Amino acid sequence: MVRATSRPKQALHLRQGRSRPLAMRGASAVAAMPGTMYFAEDDDGIYRERRGRLTLWAGASMHTALRDLEGLAMDSEARCVWALAEETGQVVCLATGGRRRTVKPVGRLDRPGGRKNKGYEGLAYLPRTHSPNRRNSLLAAHEGNPRRVGVFALPDLSQTHEFKLPRDAKEALADLADLTVDPVTGAWLLLSEESRRIGVFVVEQDRLQLESLTDIRVDDGERPEGLDFVTPSRLVVVTEGPARAIDFRVTRSRG
Repeated sequence: MVRATSRPKQALHLRQGRSRPLAMRGASAVAAMPGTMYFAEDDDGIYRERRGRLTLWAGASMHTALRDLEGLAMDSEARCVWALAEETGQVVCLATGGRRRTVKPVGRLDRPGGRKNKGYEGLAYLPRTHSPNRRNSLLAAHEGNPRRVGVFALPDLSQTHEFKLPRDAKEALADLADLTVDPVTGAWLLLSEESRRIGVFVVEQDRLQLESLTDIRVDDGERPEGLDFVTPSRLVVVTEGPARAIDFRVTRSRG
């Protein structure tokens, strides 16, 4: 039984702002915090941007999971960047402090459905205050066949919930490329690469409910692949082909 979470008292409004190029081939995921951003590149590993400088922070030679990254999530409480490999479902933790970078395998996420599918494409940290299981957890977005959002409790990654998209969301979001959690309201933001759109959802009883949709303006060939909150008032979306970071201003109004 899913324990209902409280409906956000404020509606989210996203306004697209400036974009900028990233000095990497393509960004498949992002984990952000004020002053620092982490970007995943499928073949290279994880890049870190700090004080305007972008460097390879955790190379793919460190662990096989870093060769197939499609999800990153920032966990400030544990001082950790969570990373997810698409094909294997492998989840690893990389400590953000200290001089020596280590990769700690945590577990694997089982794919939903009974047939071959595209795998998990997005990851988000879900604090216990906003989680339907009342535990710190990871959210994982399954790209398609079927489109699902799973809740995996920490530290053992036991799956406690799985959410289908409602009908109106299936029509609006052709696939799921990434997701993140609003730090203020706890709403879930799901990103579709194919539809070039962000959907805002809340958990109501045992289902997801679509609250709003925001289209993303990108050039031909740019594919939005990842998103995360930098601050409560700033959301960033990253693209592949080529790699860019697009800022969104986030405001909230009483609903």
